[in-house]
Amino acid sequence: MNPGNPADHHANPGDDHGKHPRKLIFAPGDMEVSTPNDQTTPIQKLDLAATLAPANVSRLISEALRSETSTPNSVMEEQILSHPARAHQFVTNPPLTVSQMHPTNPLHQFHTWFRDPRLSASSAPETCTLATASLPLGRVSARVVYLKELDERGWVVYSNWGSRQGKGAQVFGTQTDADSILGAMPEPEDGDLSEGNKWAALTFNWGTTERQVRIEGLIEPLSREESELYWRTRERGSQIGAWASWQSKVLWSAEPASLIERRRKSLAQDVCPQVIPGDVDETDIDDGRALLEKRVREMEERFAGAEQIPLPPFWGGVRLVPESVEFWQGRRSRLHDRFRYVRVNGGGDSYIWRIQRLSP
Repeated sequence: MNPGNPADHHANPGDDHGKHPRKLIFAPGDMEVSTPNDQTTPIQKLDLAATLAPANVSRLISEALRSETSTPNSVMEEQILSHPARAHQFVTNPPLTVSQMHPTNPLHQFHTWFRDPRLSASSAPETCTLATASLPLGRVSARVVYLKELDERGWVVYSNWGSRQGKGAQVFGTQTDADSILGAMPEPEDGDLSEGNKWAALTFNWGTTERQVRIEGLIEPLSREESELYWRTRERGSQIGAWASWQSKVLWSAEPASLIERRRKSLAQDVCPQVIPGDVDETDIDDGRALLEKRVREMEERFAGAEQIPLPPFWGGVRLVPESVEFWQGRRSRLHDRFRYVRVNGGGDSYIWRIQRLSP
């Protein structure tokens, strides 16, 4: 098996689903707005008096913790260090042991954690961080995305992949011409996709359950047919937005010195104003938003008579096919429980998952 070829990852014992593997999760953020019994499961009350800092922490301590000064004075240090348990302590779960882990498949283990009733729909448990790196420099970038599908091959996210300035160039490589668009979304079976860096990582962090899942593996594009299935679940406004956006392309730029006199005087009084003036659209300077909204109007006119808006050629889904999957669960004193599934050759074209416990 060639670890650099995403096609090799499909070889799984008992996988007879062919091109369309069975889905475990489908579009959780679009199809499942709410659940009938979307209630947080009561968690056993624990005595935290010995571990949490007192509620009446002095104003001096609070200000010191928020201070921009990296070297607090001796009084501050004494006050801060007198509360050694000021950091978060992990007390939600019992110890995580191997007997609680799925014996053969990390995707099914993920499905179990994802469906934990303590993760309410309002907490958006599908939120995750996708990290990619460009070649040959190896510069890493990360962005928050939403898991839309989990099938028996891996984790699926959808996005615009056509911009040379965005993540599409990192994953699928760049073109040699001066065009700012990469072109059509690559098909998994078409062409040589070796120009970009297919290695990527996804991280899920669920504070409510004090759990984290880290996935590392290779990205492969979904077929257009698969992407269209999800595309049809998106609201029309989101479909228009996908067509209108040149994702990651610079719409406007300015040097800081040029903004001092040009920007709104009312906004200049406070770096982070709490209230945006009601006339901001009429009196604020143009910062590129108007160009984006013009594109939106153009797309609305273009598809005004279309009952169904077609899938853009540069937009689609990618599947992260895992090489390793780590399940992390917080534990007191930072002695966290960590189990990792590592994909190893099982003989021939098949593979199996080896389970390891990692040191915290």
